[in-house]
Amino acid sequence: MIRSLEEGPAMLTVIHINGPINSGKSTLGRALAASLPEASFIDGDDHDAPDDAPLDVRIEAALGRIETEIATGQGRYLVVAYPLDNTDYERLKTASDRCRAWFLVLTLAPPLEVALTNRGQRDLSSEEKRRIVEMYDEGYHARPFSDLVLDTSVLSLPESIERAHAVTLETIPEKKERPGGRTRWS
Repeated sequence: MIRSLEEGPAMLTVIHINGPINSGKSTLGRALAASLPEASFIDGDDHDAPDDAPLDVRIEAALGRIETEIATGQGRYLVVAYPLDNTDYERLKTASDRCRAWFLVLTLAPPLEVALTNRGQRDLSSEEKRRIVEMYDEGYHARPFSDLVLDTSVLSLPESIERAHAVTLETIPEKKERPGGRTRWS
């Protein structure tokens, strides 16, 4: 079922976890969704495009899947882990607005030298390391549309979840527009 503006006040809050490769998006996203009532999690990297498809094809498949989840989402929260550029942000914000869903962006921003190390269970390939440097150069760790920026190199997972809960509660009062500005925790 696709929700629309005619259906009344927003029921869904989309919490989009943004950041470069190896910043902790999937780890935080899964844990945050598990901590919220009626929440689901999607990893944008889980899409139908083949792994060897060109990057733009994989990105389009991921964004299409995320838009579908926003339009058909059930529950109170949809937590998404996927990097956003400005165009992707506008696309997903528009999809959320169409459904009267709140759209928040939490950006993960460990220092580049930390993102380039093998963290958790991930062993980075040389191609992933090259792409991480490229993503930092492109500003994925410092998006101006972020509602919260977290340095995941100095925060534990529970601390990151606590900060995400706080900004979600601060941003979702009975207002029609998303508050300006952003909060940085480190």
